[in-house]
Amino acid sequence: MLVFRPQVFIIQIIILLAIITFLYFIFRELRTIRLQKRFEKFALASIHVQEKSALDRFYIKLWNWIKHFRRYLFKSEFLKKYSKKYDRYISYEEKETKTGMDYITIKFMTAIFLVVLNMITILFQTNPFGLISFLFTFLIGFFLPDLLLTFQFGKKQKMVSDDLLKAIIVMNNSFKSGRNIMQAVEIVKRELDGPIQDEFKKIYMDMNYGLSIDVVFNRFYERVKLEDAKYISSSLSLLNTTGGNIVRVFGSIEKSIFNKKKLRNEMKSLTAASIFVYRILVFLPLLFSLFIFLLNPTYFNPFLKTPFGFLLLLFIVILYISYIFVIKKILKVKSL
Repeated sequence: MLVFRPQVFIIQIIILLAIITFLYFIFRELRTIRLQKRFEKFALASIHVQEKSALDRFYIKLWNWIKHFRRYLFKSEFLKKYSKKYDRYISYEEKETKTGMDYITIKFMTAIFLVVLNMITILFQTNPFGLISFLFTFLIGFFLPDLLLTFQFGKKQKMVSDDLLKAIIVMNNSFKSGRNIMQAVEIVKRELDGPIQDEFKKIYMDMNYGLSIDVVFNRFYERVKLEDAKYISSSLSLLNTTGGNIVRVFGSIEKSIFNKKKLRNEMKSLTAASIFVYRILVFLPLLFSLFIFLLNPTYFNPFLKTPFGFLLLLFIVILYISYIFVIKKILKVKSL
């Protein structure tokens, strides 16, 4: 019979939070290093040789480990295909040094690290380390980096969505002044900054490889998954098929995206109060349950020690997830 020990459970929660914090600081450090490389070409190098910091040495050693283990994963054709979905997380500056398999390697390393930590914490208990516990811990560690990557990708999507209208305006003005599509894309990647600059560098590289304009912007949509990018791709595909004036097409795109953005901002301001209430109602049961557990750690034991209690707990979790899904669907504002 399983014995629930609140002290060990709290230790495991603390270890899990420490791992999440550790991974967050790693991803933040990776972003800092990317920005540093981006601004290095605009800065003067110091004449003094500076030693690498401990964090830089750890970062270099970590990526050496990742590249070492990556060679073994490349032998699997399934993992090669699976790693292609992570190519969208690689920036233009990193395309020569990183691949999607690097993120697969990080997922496996995180999973193994969590399994080892769980085996260490299980030594404080009398329960054996079963296969189900092993698989559950491994799956948590394997998909934990995906949460951080999804959060990072969401931030990138928002920044690209905010700056996409600027890029279309710059391109439209370039067309009006007599420049071609290649020159317009080059101006955008030179004048703008942030994720939109990185995406237009990839667009420029694709066009240099000889891809048509509709294919290039369709690849852009596949990377960012934005409705505005899909609209641009569809418009350019129609332009490439039927012909037409590219200045008028981009003028229409500019006007349409501007109206959509204006409508989204108005709808966001109207639903701000509802979204705030939704977030409060989502986190309130979790905070309330945590507060009860801290006051009385044995309060939830009937849910964990009896089959009926376990089924009731499972029903509560399913009902809670369904509530989040339904409310989120109701409050979601879709672009017209």
